[in-house]
Amino acid sequence: MESPMSASANPWLRAEQVSITYGAGDVVSDAQLTLTSGQVTALVGPNGSGKSTFLRGIARLQHMRTGAVTLRDGRDARALSAREFAREIAMLAQSRPTPVGITVRDAVEFGRHPHRSRWRGSDPDGGARIEHALELTRLTDRSNDMIDELSGGQLQRVWIASALAQHTDVLLLDEPTNHLDLRYQVEVLELIRELADDHGIAVGAVLHDLNQAAALADRVVVLSQGSVVADGPPTEALDGGLLTEVFEIDIVVERATSGVPHVDVPRQLLRRPAGSAGAVRPA
Repeated sequence: MESPMSASANPWLRAEQVSITYGAGDVVSDAQLTLTSGQVTALVGPNGSGKSTFLRGIARLQHMRTGAVTLRDGRDARALSAREFAREIAMLAQSRPTPVGITVRDAVEFGRHPHRSRWRGSDPDGGARIEHALELTRLTDRSNDMIDELSGGQLQRVWIASALAQHTDVLLLDEPTNHLDLRYQVEVLELIRELADDHGIAVGAVLHDLNQAAALADRVVVLSQGSVVADGPPTEALDGGLLTEVFEIDIVVERATSGVPHVDVPRQLLRRPAGSAGAVRPA
């Protein structure tokens, strides 16, 4: 496994030796992650592997039993106040309630809270940051719409815009394509890639779809039973033998002409002979 320390000489965020406990045992054990400006790092693994818990621990939404999270300037992220932390790292959780009676602009404006004066609420840069976030997420024309009237894909872009309005260098996303139709999944993935490529944001994203991770990410971190078992470019981390062991199913990884790995499950595993127990029949 390629050392995560070699991912960048000057990472924007480095998490080291992270362990998180539920009940009597660790669900994340001695895990490491490096996020670099202009790169997307995908965390993948089976359900229960600890990938979302790991990301939530970095975002201070989950208590870390051990570990350190260091910013690019050497500061300990765990020692920052909540306001200071939110100026450095934005987190988009897997699910969040949809408020009723507020506009798209109102929702995006929530992201400016860490930058407002504690007493007077002043935020000289707020208006420009909000407009920029709306523009990046292609929501300018919808800014006065009520968010409870939006599609799932549009709503996800609103939450990403709110995170962008925080004006952080690091963006953490927990399953950003969850529950979205294919079209909106592609739109969200393209937006994430644009944020890294064109705006230098260091992105860490939990993804379930291995092919999405292969196509989107510069680096892939594979977790199994709470531990990082691979960390490197998709062509290295998405190894068929390793994935077969981690997911406990035969997995074949092919190399497309573009060089992007394609993860496949052999067809015979998906189909049973006609007439056999549990066979899938045409409707």
